[in-house]
Amino acid sequence: MKKLNNYLVFAKIFTFSFVLPTFITAADDNYLDNQRLVTQAEQFIMAQLANDSANQIKVEGSPIDERITIPACSQELDFLVSPEALYQSNITVKAQCPASNWYMFLMVKATEIQPVVVVTSALSPGTLLNEGNLQVVEMDKKRMRSTTFTDISSLVGARVKRRLMSGRPIEPNDLCFVCEGDSVVISAGLANMEIKTNGVALEDGNIGETIRVKNSHSNINLTAQVVTTNQVRVNL
Repeated sequence: MKKLNNYLVFAKIFTFSFVLPTFITAADDNYLDNQRLVTQAEQFIMAQLANDSANQIKVEGSPIDERITIPACSQELDFLVSPEALYQSNITVKAQCPASNWYMFLMVKATEIQPVVVVTSALSPGTLLNEGNLQVVEMDKKRMRSTTFTDISSLVGARVKRRLMSGRPIEPNDLCFVCEGDSVVISAGLANMEIKTNGVALEDGNIGETIRVKNSHSNINLTAQVVTTNQVRVNL
C-alpha cells in the first residue's frame, strides 16, 4: 500500500485496532474533497470517544493543505486508530482506500469539556462565596490540576483562604466552611435528643471533613465533623 506524498510523515508504524468504513464524496471524478475527509475523521473519533466519558467531547481535525490532492476511492474508505492514541489530546487517524491501495494520516484534536465553578472577579482571603462572585463555565478537563466543583450552591457560605484571580476554578484547598478561630455550634446526638453547645474551631475544615474544636464551656478539645457553615457534629 502506498502512502500519499507531501503530507504528514511518520517514522513509526502504528498498529490500529478500530476500523470504520466511511463513504467520502469526491470533489470531482478524480479527487476527494479535503474538508469532507477531515470532517469524516472527526466523526470517526467522536464515535470512538462518545461512550468513554460523561462529559462533553469536542473534536477538531487539522486541515489538509489545499495543495494536496487526494485520489478518489471507488469504495468506502477505512478509518483506523490505535487504542493508545484515544487517550491523547492529539489523535493520529489513518485513512485508507483499499481499492486504490493508498493511505494517509490525519490529526484530530480531542478535548473533554466539563463544567467547573470559577470566581467572577479577584477575591481576597476571608471573602464569603455567594452566587454573585461565582459562575459555572466549561473548561478542558486536562487543565484541571485537582478536584474542582460543578455546583455553585455547594460553595455558597464558604470563605476564601487565599487570594484568587478572576476566572480561576475553585479547589477544596482554597476555602473553608469552618475556619480556624471561628465560633461554631457543636451538636451531639443521643437516643432521642440532641445536645448543642458553643465552641471554637481549632483548624480549617470543609463539609464532611473532621477537625478539632474546643468546647467553650468545658474547655475540652473534641474531634467533630463539619456539617455546614459554622456547625460541627460530634459522633457519640
